[in-house]
Amino acid sequence: MFDSWLPDSKDHLPLTWWKTHPVYLAAIIALVGVASIVLTSILGIAGAPWLIYTYHNAFVEWRFWTLFSYVLFNPPDIWVVLGCYMLWNFGEAVERHLGRRAFIKLLILLWLTPPLLATLLGLAGYRGPFGMSMMLGLPFAAGIQMLEFGVFNAFAALYARAKISLLVITIDAWQLAAIFNAVYALQRILVRDWAGLLILLGCIAVAWLFIRYETGALKLPSRPRRAPSAARAAKAAPKSSSVPTVDEILDKISHKGMHSLSAEERRILDKASEEMKRRAN
Repeated sequence: MFDSWLPDSKDHLPLTWWKTHPVYLAAIIALVGVASIVLTSILGIAGAPWLIYTYHNAFVEWRFWTLFSYVLFNPPDIWVVLGCYMLWNFGEAVERHLGRRAFIKLLILLWLTPPLLATLLGLAGYRGPFGMSMMLGLPFAAGIQMLEFGVFNAFAALYARAKISLLVITIDAWQLAAIFNAVYALQRILVRDWAGLLILLGCIAVAWLFIRYETGALKLPSRPRRAPSAARAAKAAPKSSSVPTVDEILDKISHKGMHSLSAEERRILDKASEEMKRRAN
């Protein structure tokens, strides 16, 4: 199914074209993120429980869709809009480099990391210091920012020395990612949001490890194969005749020369030659 929807021949091609401009999946997701700001504004805060993910919301209130809809809860914020712009630009570069199928895998991992960590913390009994009252203080996943942030970290891991212009200064991608990482982490430490800090670090780790894996710098451990026992090896090995045939000897001569023959092989060849002479007479 994956191959039929995303054929390998189109893996590095844009999804479509708008006039003369290529449109990649990253651009579509960024536009959905911007549209979600309007959706959140229309629903208001009262709509948060219908979009935000917590394990209680999903598995006690039976709102399973919040596992997917949490990225659509984005209150109007200039940083969300800038994040969507960064997702469009830097995500497109990652998508073009890795291919659409690998990019989708990255998005799925970044999508699932926040609810997975929020669930583990919630089941462990963690409660935030002042969490949203409607979320019962449980660790929650909300908004597209972690997805945007993870994609930018993936770009920085892929193009560490890429130059990014910021008004009056130019900075390497890995340096800008390090600044963002540190600022976001300190914000969560300031308010003692340990769940948010863990989710942040989880998304950063997923992005960097995924890029290292896709570029071949990281390999997953494989299960070592058991060496076959002597009895099994002997049973599996094809039985070969102890006496080589004339055809085998001639084949050996064609590959390795006459000097490679053993005394037994020379004897067999001489005997076959005498037999042929006798038949000729």
